[in-house]
Amino acid sequence: MMVGGEFEIGEVPFNPDGWGPPDSSNLNLNLPVNVPFAPFSRSDRLGRIADWTRTNYNNPNQNRSKNPSDSVFDFSNDDSFPSSGAADDDSSFRLVDGKPPPKPKFGPKWRFQQQRQLPQRRDEEVEAKKREAEKERARRDRHYHNNRSNANNMMRREPLKSSVDIQPEWNMLDQIPFSTFSKLSFSVPEPEDLLLCGALEFYDRSFDRITPKNERRLERFKNRNFFKVTTTDDPVIRRLANEDKATVFATDTILSTLMCAPRSVYSWDIVVQRVGNKLFFDKRDGSQLDLLSVHETSQEPLPEAKDDINSSYSLGVEAAYINQNFSQQVLIRDGKKVAFEEPNPFANEGEEVASVAYRYRRWKLDNDMYLVARCEVQSVVEINNQRSFLTLNALNEFDSKYSGVDWRQKLETQRGAVLATELKNNANKMAKWTAQALLASADMMKLGYVSRVHPRDHFNHVILAVVGYKPREFASQINLNTSNMWGIVKSIVDLCMKLNEGKYVLVKDPAKPQVRIYEVPADAFENDYVEEPLPEDEQVQPPTEDAEGAEPNATTNDVEEKEVVAQA
Repeated sequence: MMVGGEFEIGEVPFNPDGWGPPDSSNLNLNLPVNVPFAPFSRSDRLGRIADWTRTNYNNPNQNRSKNPSDSVFDFSNDDSFPSSGAADDDSSFRLVDGKPPPKPKFGPKWRFQQQRQLPQRRDEEVEAKKREAEKERARRDRHYHNNRSNANNMMRREPLKSSVDIQPEWNMLDQIPFSTFSKLSFSVPEPEDLLLCGALEFYDRSFDRITPKNERRLERFKNRNFFKVTTTDDPVIRRLANEDKATVFATDTILSTLMCAPRSVYSWDIVVQRVGNKLFFDKRDGSQLDLLSVHETSQEPLPEAKDDINSSYSLGVEAAYINQNFSQQVLIRDGKKVAFEEPNPFANEGEEVASVAYRYRRWKLDNDMYLVARCEVQSVVEINNQRSFLTLNALNEFDSKYSGVDWRQKLETQRGAVLATELKNNANKMAKWTAQALLASADMMKLGYVSRVHPRDHFNHVILAVVGYKPREFASQINLNTSNMWGIVKSIVDLCMKLNEGKYVLVKDPAKPQVRIYEVPADAFENDYVEEPLPEDEQVQPPTEDAEGAEPNATTNDVEEKEVVAQA
């Protein structure tokens, strides 16, 4: 419904002569008087509304960027338009930029002007940059070489030496490259325990809560004796051999060395004795197998001088010393022990011995071939009224410059990165520890992180952390295949069983990834204690500027350790 009056449409004049309104003289319109019909400003186009008869075909470049349909409303080029000069005025119009000019980012303005004025000095600037690059490269090289104590052999790594001197009368029978070991595989059934000897102390769980912020000082256990007895010197193995319990006899240290041979870099040797139809794997007195390798698989070379505290031999002695003391410190020393069938077979009556249990175990290699090995566990823990055996080992940090990871900063936040670095630098040692735990059927292997108090003090250490792993899970984590381990042992046993009766030695080549078999005289290695030089740890002089008070005791402790090894 419409509201209001009618809407009136005004009069629309009709032009019979053409387009547009008719001549204003003939119209009677109510327009203002004396007011010209013209635009009042340049922006008002009031001359015409639209002209569809006009095109821009004559001037195709004009308004090319504009919409073609808008050209009927453009009268800027029409001469009949009263303000035709407005387009010229618009084209000459320029907007003035009121922003300040940008300032140079570096240095005063006159420096850039001076560089533009002197283009001929560009060659000199290039030469100057080259000289600066050379200086920086030389500085990095000096910093790199300063980390080595032997400044004369900075740019080359000395070739590794053989663990035993190859005599000219030795006859090499065969050499086996490590590449053949990777393809071997052999499955053995579960072993049986023939005998358990020794006594174990309980593990102290408070060490699991140690962090770098509440570190504990590593103690020394000089009154406890540690034994490193070879196979043929073991009275229990001799007894088992006389009872024909097996054909092959060895220790867990020797077996783990064979199982992890492809990961080894340093030279090692194992003595093989074929007696009748039996085979004995032995180690020499003072062998490298008694020590622990440090930084063996790292790309960063260690100092070659043996009197350097960071040489491979000095670090091996230090690691063995740390490992022994750590295995006794993490125990509850309240007198409670778990005793087994027989006491420690190597200890004298009334002698204080370390917490260790020997498990003499037998594996079936073939229908008529059995292997007996002496395996070690260091502690026991009781969980839910069930006893679990533990192996205790310690990783040692000597200088973070070599590993690139500072344990005190990374152990709490990036423990995985620390473990990955150790697996890269000590792949062989950690694989051997895992193999020994698997041979002993240990329920848990405890790894301790032990570091020097100061990088130049190799006598005083602190425990930063203790972490536990299940051996089988850890073996899969480090890509250690048990079938391949036993395949290597089985192949070497089969090879040695084909030899005649006598004495042989397996030597890992110091320069190539291969092992060689030599036939040696029957009296070889019998008088090594006479020909051996003074023990290396007695030759190492402790630093005088750091740990003065602790040096005499520590040296005595190292000497006592070597004496125990010699007695064994």
